Amino acid sequence: MYFGFQGLRRITQALPWRMVRALGGSLGLLAYTLLRSQRRLTGRHLAHAFGDSLSASQRTRVARQVFVNLGRIAVEWLRLPRMSARELQSLVACEGLEHLREALAKGKGAIAITAHLGNWEMIPLYLKSLGFEGGVLARRLRYPEYESFLISMRGAKGVPTFVRGSVKEVAKLLRANHIIGVLPDQDIDSLEGVFVTFFGHPAYTPVGPAAISLMTGSPILPCFMIRDGERFRLIIEAPVAVPQTVDRTEALMRLTQAWSSVVESYVRRYPEQWVWMHRRWKTQPAERSSELGIRNAEFGTKPIPNSEFRTPNCAVSAWLVACCLSLVATVGCGKPVSQAPTEPAATAQAADDTADQQLSAFTLTSHSADGTKRWELSGQGASRYGNVVTVLKPDGVGYDQTRTSYLRASAAQVNQTNRHVRLEHNVTIHTSDGLWLTAPVLHWIPDENLMATDDPVRIETDHMVVRGRGAKGFAQLKQAVLFDDIEMVLNPGDHDPGVTTRPASGGTGKHVTITCDGPLTFDYERNVATFEQNVHVNDPNGDLYSDKLVAYLDQASHTVRYAEAIGRVRIVQHQNTAHSERAIYEPAIGKITLVGQPSLLVYPSEERGSSTLSFGGLAESR
Repeated sequence: MYFGFQGLRRITQALPWRMVRALGGSLGLLAYTLLRSQRRLTGRHLAHAFGDSLSASQRTRVARQVFVNLGRIAVEWLRLPRMSARELQSLVACEGLEHLREALAKGKGAIAITAHLGNWEMIPLYLKSLGFEGGVLARRLRYPEYESFLISMRGAKGVPTFVRGSVKEVAKLLRANHIIGVLPDQDIDSLEGVFVTFFGHPAYTPVGPAAISLMTGSPILPCFMIRDGERFRLIIEAPVAVPQTVDRTEALMRLTQAWSSVVESYVRRYPEQWVWMHRRWKTQPAERSSELGIRNAEFGTKPIPNSEFRTPNCAVSAWLVACCLSLVATVGCGKPVSQAPTEPAATAQAADDTADQQLSAFTLTSHSADGTKRWELSGQGASRYGNVVTVLKPDGVGYDQTRTSYLRASAAQVNQTNRHVRLEHNVTIHTSDGLWLTAPVLHWIPDENLMATDDPVRIETDHMVVRGRGAKGFAQLKQAVLFDDIEMVLNPGDHDPGVTTRPASGGTGKHVTITCDGPLTFDYERNVATFEQNVHVNDPNGDLYSDKLVAYLDQASHTVRYAEAIGRVRIVQHQNTAHSERAIYEPAIGKITLVGQPSLLVYPSEERGSSTLSFGGLAESR
């Protein structure tokens, strides 16, 4: 498939623009004919959104044009790397550019929100051709080779790509008065979101753009690259009004609904240009289910997927997938406690169970059977509707024989039926021995002392920073597992602007980075951290690769004392390479000891007559 993709790429770059569009339209019609499940799904979504306002024949016509548009987008993307700024500008007429200039004149940057409508990938490239600076915030694709094509295409035009969760980098971009482009019009249930009304139905929608806007003061400007015959119209709307409320949760909801309504208005006007096969309504509110939705049945809560909108599997010929895969990849073809923090509702039980109830500032304490205090929870207020209690600014303390843990968040939602707690907005846990954990959303089961999240997680000590996506573990952070996109930075010091700590006493200030595909398992009781799958240690002296890395932590600082690399160990320094099945790595001195029967590949140095492979304590001369 990849070779078919590359072949199509070469063909499109050699064709004139009109023939590129014709080729894309033909591929779209072919896909419409062959991809029956996607065609039926598109029709069902159109009926769900428009109801009787679209007849069956009209839905068929719109669905066919949706595939034609996607086919054109696929080949247009392949053609974009060869397109000059002048050629790009000749294809686009822009309306509302003054809104963008006025927003940037305030010096806080701009958040450009668009949708999978028209040809969205052309928006940042066109704005860059006009002299605007900025980048794109995008999620990781399931096919790295096609992701690299899109990233390199944008990068070649001067538009950097930031992975979702790069809050620090995005904030820095906005502080520089640049533009960040986002595509939040899809149901991405791994991100923190809220339900908004979209075509009259609840749709789970990321709150990231609204959260960044409230945090930085940057305005949100909806913009759309609409296909208009053989050319395009870029329409930039005025900034979405920021809600005048001091309640951050309400502000996030209202701001997200506001820009979603603008997106809906454009999809209504140009339905044939939106990606209708995406499962936009796959996640439904928990109150429509028999219980609060649980994404991870053992650890956390989230809305329940609606099976009506699940995308069926589709079998297509390999060459057709190769032609359109860049498009498909983008659109996404402790001990138990004696009581849980649900008591605020119990104090007002006299009212009807479905009525709103309010409670002012309060403090709750839970004890174990022997009378020992287990945890304490306070809040600045609570309200109850049905079986859900919302706590404002929860502040908790957990007590253990060896450490005390402190928990804070902006809000918490407590489900009285299953005792699950959803902590949201700037959730922080820190322990008395100097361990910090932060996440946008955290799910807590107090009775089992378990916590979990699907969102980006950051763990920090004085000498170490760990980042990842998705985690579960115990509330006291004695054990934790991070699932994806793992990165550990040792002795970050001044190399990481987001960290205020300094290198350990006597350290060099140089940092070591360890990454892996995941999971990463922390066992702080045994002081062991285990990295798995495609482990990469980037040391100032060279690089170490292995299948697995077992790191042994210092009990006081929680940083790595030494680590054992296991399975297909490879050490690379400049042109030289060493192989082994096991190795011992000591990051404090950059030393690696190969164990077993290592093999060395040593290449002559261009500067010296002899060559030396030297990685810390490992040296082999020829």
